[in-house]
Amino acid sequence: MNITVSIPDGVKCLLKTGQKVEFSTPYLENKVVNDITIPVAIKLNIASDKIFSYLKKFVGDSIEKNEIIAEKKGLIGKSKIISNSTGVIKEINHYSGEIIVSSPTSQKDQVLAFFKGEVSGIDKKQVKLEVEDAHEFICKQISADFGGETFYLKNAAESMFAPQMSNKILVIESVTPYLLTKAEALGIEGFVSLKSPLQDSTIAKAQIRNIDDFKKVFQLNLPYCLINKQYSKIYFYR
Repeated sequence: MNITVSIPDGVKCLLKTGQKVEFSTPYLENKVVNDITIPVAIKLNIASDKIFSYLKKFVGDSIEKNEIIAEKKGLIGKSKIISNSTGVIKEINHYSGEIIVSSPTSQKDQVLAFFKGEVSGIDKKQVKLEVEDAHEFICKQISADFGGETFYLKNAAESMFAPQMSNKILVIESVTPYLLTKAEALGIEGFVSLKSPLQDSTIAKAQIRNIDDFKKVFQLNLPYCLINKQYSKIYFYR
């Protein structure tokens, strides 16, 4: 049985067809980007809110090393700001008179797989993953693509311990502020709930659409889950 993993834009997928994937397998590679702030107004001695009149590049424009970013013409010559690196104009701030250039570095970040199985197919947009058994459900809310080993908690009053919860996806009917605080301390990777999850947390979260599906999830008690934000789906599998 296949489940689908979406590949984000702007990254390189490291997986290959036929590869067996574990949670420790490198999945994505992304270039590290530095944000460089250039004080245009100060360098050209102009008012901050006038920088647009002097810029040669604007938000979203690519820029090469040694290319002119901004220029001011004077009576006896020109003042120029030259880019010291290749990148993209990320922001123009007319209050501070600064621009921000996002510049890629030679460093690369790797993201480990949050799923396991055998790659049965792959293209630029998605990975097809062969697993032993899988059940698909529709979600109402999803904060991000995530997944991992599941931990089912029927009663929020039950005791929770770090070895049980660390790096796992907690499946529970609802998330209280107390539970959220405790889960963060225990190192939980994400929540799957029936009721709308709390929004004031950086922990990944998904909300299953209806109660019958949620009851079935507990009955199945499958060891892994994968959440696909693009398709608003969650897979429970083994």
